[in-house]
Amino acid sequence: MIFVLHKRWLTAFVLCLFATLPHQLRANEAGQTRAAVQDRGYLICGVGIDDIGFSIQQIDGDWAGFDVDFCRAVATAVLGDATAVEFVPLDSLNRLSVLKNGGVDVLFRTTTYNFERDVVKGYEFPAITYYDAQRVLAYADTGASRVSDLEGKTICANSGTTSIANIRASIVKMDARIGILEIASQAGRWRAFFGRECDAVTADGSDLAAMMANRPQYRDDFVMLEDEISNEPLGAVIREGDQQWEHIIRWVVNLTLVAEAAGTGQESSEADIDQLNFPASNTLGLVSNWGKEVIRQVGNYEEIFTRNLGEGSELRLPRGLNHLWKNGGLMYPLPMNSP
Repeated sequence: MIFVLHKRWLTAFVLCLFATLPHQLRANEAGQTRAAVQDRGYLICGVGIDDIGFSIQQIDGDWAGFDVDFCRAVATAVLGDATAVEFVPLDSLNRLSVLKNGGVDVLFRTTTYNFERDVVKGYEFPAITYYDAQRVLAYADTGASRVSDLEGKTICANSGTTSIANIRASIVKMDARIGILEIASQAGRWRAFFGRECDAVTADGSDLAAMMANRPQYRDDFVMLEDEISNEPLGAVIREGDQQWEHIIRWVVNLTLVAEAAGTGQESSEADIDQLNFPASNTLGLVSNWGKEVIRQVGNYEEIFTRNLGEGSELRLPRGLNHLWKNGGLMYPLPMNSP
């Protein structure tokens, strides 16, 4: 009898505790993120702040960029409308805490997928959208070609990133006397670098290359050092506990790769798109013809990359590791057609 009473008391306590949790957190644990987005009528997507090529708010207030387009792809699949997105600009310090606290539904903000974030901190990374590597950009007048050449100098790095931990570890390993200037925001990091508060800056290679591509008149003043400090697989991040939402993000991103591999894009015919034979919408609670709508409204991976980062943009960054596997890259689409 005592054991039964204890079990009843424990059950009541757990139910009471559950009732006091924030609504967004409870909804997430119940697997209701998709339903919450559909009830709300728009997706809340975390993105970067003035992250050239990835997420920029334009003069007219609209958003553009590689990460922005993946937010739009998810909104298209869930709501049928690529414009049904509220973009929340986040810096490197608060991006994951805002996600954890329910401030955004998904984070597309050049965030590295690693063991600590996945296992220890409990985030889910449904899909990698961009394979990158951490690099170091230095003033040419330092004469440096490698990080070890920066002895006695200072490197700027952002707080709350894998970059700052990685560069510190590299400096310790090479037993060098190189200072680190820790900066909270991405914009602040660039201000410090261009203000010559530091002699070099470290971040994802795409970030550094995008800034240099955006300032061609100063290109000779800087040099990208030879070192690749670390692998940086960047992708979508969500809170753990909602498997359906994880599936949605993974397969929407994968859809863009499947479409590219098939040579199907925004200008393709209805018949060509229909041949891709995407899973039915009710499998994940998505809108009717969700695959077709994503391709029509946002495009395939190649189109997203080209207009934001590649030849169709001012940056003209090489696609590199982000080519499809058959072109020497790491992007390998998972099969989506039914057996």
